[in-house]
Amino acid sequence: MGAMSERRDLEADRLNPYLISLFVLLSSATIFEGFDSAMLSFAAPDVRKSLGISLENWGFISGLTRMGVLASFLFMLTADRVGRRFVMMVTVAGFAVANGLTAFVETSTGFVIAQFFARLFLTTEYALAVIMIGEEYPARLRGRAIAILTSLATVGVMVMAKVQPFVLIPDGQQGGWLHELGMSIVLWGQAALGLESQADGWRALYALGAIPLVLILGLRFTLRETRRFEAEQEELKSEARGIDWKAHWENAVRPWQPLYRKRTAIVALLWNCTHLVTAPSVVYWVIYAREDLGLSTTQVGDIIFWGYGGGVAGHFVAGWLIDRIGRKFSCSFFYVTAAISIYWLYHHPTVFGQYFWMVATVFSFGAAMTATHVYASELFPTEIRATGYGWTTNFLGRFTEVLTPMAIGALIIPIGGIQNAIAVVAIGPVLGALLVLRYAPETRGLTLEQIQQTLDETSGGLQAGPGESGRSGT
Repeated sequence: MGAMSERRDLEADRLNPYLISLFVLLSSATIFEGFDSAMLSFAAPDVRKSLGISLENWGFISGLTRMGVLASFLFMLTADRVGRRFVMMVTVAGFAVANGLTAFVETSTGFVIAQFFARLFLTTEYALAVIMIGEEYPARLRGRAIAILTSLATVGVMVMAKVQPFVLIPDGQQGGWLHELGMSIVLWGQAALGLESQADGWRALYALGAIPLVLILGLRFTLRETRRFEAEQEELKSEARGIDWKAHWENAVRPWQPLYRKRTAIVALLWNCTHLVTAPSVVYWVIYAREDLGLSTTQVGDIIFWGYGGGVAGHFVAGWLIDRIGRKFSCSFFYVTAAISIYWLYHHPTVFGQYFWMVATVFSFGAAMTATHVYASELFPTEIRATGYGWTTNFLGRFTEVLTPMAIGALIIPIGGIQNAIAVVAIGPVLGALLVLRYAPETRGLTLEQIQQTLDETSGGLQAGPGESGRSGT
């Protein structure tokens, strides 16, 4: 009875000042995730021109940088051993350095290396933000809190959409104070590093993007470790921590034990169905808009700004629906609408069509990905939550994010353009919807402890095999 009471004490019954401040601090991770992704998309034509990268090879380059997402899996394993807070500090500092160094690369290889590490640290930071909110917030607010947290990635995209026309100045035109500030940082850094002066606008964009990270690094020192992780470590205090590689390995493979195997497979498949479409669309849409449709950087920025501004509602709608009518219906419905929207975004070549379908696409994918993030953060117990999230969301679930842009780049010429290549992969979210309806559990209104108890007792692959009880803690 005492143990059960202690477990209940881990569940917050209401919002308090610390939970609010925690949300504000962690929101920087999702804002910069959108900011950095948008930065790479907006700068793509200029980076290609500056570094001599062809359109066909751009997909390969993008895929290589996204391998940093897969490598972030290793950090997630560590978070279940040394704590969420410590790993978060490392990732904030690492992202600040790697993203800032991108402004000074001189070759495509240097660009890949810098962005590989930037993606590695930022993806880990983003994942830990979702996990920490999931562990700390009350069950009745957990879905909405994660929805709002992930929606802030669109704020980063919107900020970048409005900033980039003032920094990515066409050749022969005079830039304003923001462009001059960015270029001053770049030229100063190049001189300090002994590099040849290269006044490319995209370099200024990356230099300016590193400035706010200095402030956020200081703010992050007010973070505490999550209550659930601390309680779990108290239970395991007799076990070795840190550099106990045997225990570390045993913990790393626990998501593949019979008790958790089906959960791992479901979430990983869902993410792959999503990234099958989102990865190439992010990589190629700005190129498609500027080079195929002939839109200016200002027009592209406006479409993305208003598209993401309207589409951000998808996160809030999803947050409300998954806590009201459930995860399964909400997730599967938005997967289908996402597939339809992304197809028409690349097959309606008018300015109005780009505005309309950009809103629909961001709305649908925002809602679908919010529901998937909630699943990924709920289906594993505390002692392996970061590990399970790492396996499903940061490693196995990202294979299509890495491979699809490469495949699209190779297919652009053989199948007749970016539009046809996108049409091929638009089936991905439909497959995801079928997976949700057939295999995903319903977790609406349950605490994390209740979810584990329900899943452990459920038959059909969610149950431990003969002779294996498995742990089903918090």
